[in-house]
Amino acid sequence: MKKLLSVALGVVFAVLMIVASPAAAADPVKIGVLVPLTGIVAQGGLEMKYGIEMAAEEKGKVLGRPIELLVEDTQIKPPVAVTKAEKLVYKDGCKALIGVFSSGVGLAIAENIDKLNVPFVTTHVMTTEFYNLHPLVFRSGQLANDQTAVGNVKGILARPELKNRTYYVIVHDYAWGHDAGERFIALAKQNGIKIYNEAFDKAPIATKDWSSYISKIKASGADGIYMAFITNVIPVFAKQAADFGLQAKGVKLVSGAAPGPLELEAGGEACYGIFGVSDWSWDVNNAISDKWEKDFFAKYKTIPSDAAVHSYVGAMNLFNAIDKAGSTDAKLIGAALRGISFNGPYGVVRISAKDNCARNDAVLTETMAAPANPFGAKVTMKVLETFKAEDLGPSEK
Repeated sequence: MKKLLSVALGVVFAVLMIVASPAAAADPVKIGVLVPLTGIVAQGGLEMKYGIEMAAEEKGKVLGRPIELLVEDTQIKPPVAVTKAEKLVYKDGCKALIGVFSSGVGLAIAENIDKLNVPFVTTHVMTTEFYNLHPLVFRSGQLANDQTAVGNVKGILARPELKNRTYYVIVHDYAWGHDAGERFIALAKQNGIKIYNEAFDKAPIATKDWSSYISKIKASGADGIYMAFITNVIPVFAKQAADFGLQAKGVKLVSGAAPGPLELEAGGEACYGIFGVSDWSWDVNNAISDKWEKDFFAKYKTIPSDAAVHSYVGAMNLFNAIDKAGSTDAKLIGAALRGISFNGPYGVVRISAKDNCARNDAVLTETMAAPANPFGAKVTMKVLETFKAEDLGPSEK
């Protein structure tokens, strides 16, 4: 009997040791990071990765366990992104997905979310189709197209140099560009802003030579351009427009997305005078933003970008939601994400419980010569005006 009791106690002790094992408690929570690391927006994808890494380093742990980021290159191709997402979830055991630059890729992931059965937080998809798309699909980071349109229309009406113009609209030919053009045109017309081409031009994403489009704009007589281009293409278009003399003739450029900082540097003076509403630029001055910029530059030795800061904020909302859920269960994390908020470099970013999409303040900026700065940047997105989240909408009533 004593021998049996001894064996039984030994088994119980062994089980307790396994349960309490530091190794078991230290198993990481794996998060799948989907970003474009090759192709036309590779730089933006790299900056997204940087922002998520910064958030993981700052957060340290979730549920008392290390955060492990597993990064996959979407190549901005929906089928590739879906395959990578499946690998991250089924093979690697990721408990959530974050990132995604393009609306086409984001919609493809969302279409497969029931099979993947993990929460998906996009930091960059702007299409309005993401509102209430799925209980496990969220947006935290970049403004949505309707919010950007509201801000840009407000900016046009408020700035003497932008109002009373006729705008030629040109977009990238995919889901985000179409939605951005439609949202801006509808709102502009409601507010008396003249649009030259309501059907708007749609340029292939691979376009590098913009001369044919710029010639059309020049011939139209329009004195304003509203462009919805992938972030790193904006300075390229602006430089070619300057080469054609459009800005010299007084044509003003308004953008539906924030231009990439490194591309702005390459464009130089030709890229001065691009207006647009976005969440953030390094000209935003508050204690949190100033510290984040300093930390980012110290770590990566590159100009702090909106792509990085959006991704940082989105990741912090995701990590905090996992802690709030107290679990890696998909439904519990999803419930925790609804209504969660994070006070970051551009203020409080809250994921609305109504539609799973973010609400936050935004800034109207103009690109111009940069003042002395620790990043060595020669071009800055100067903050002209700040819009409150409630002014950008949409309504949550």
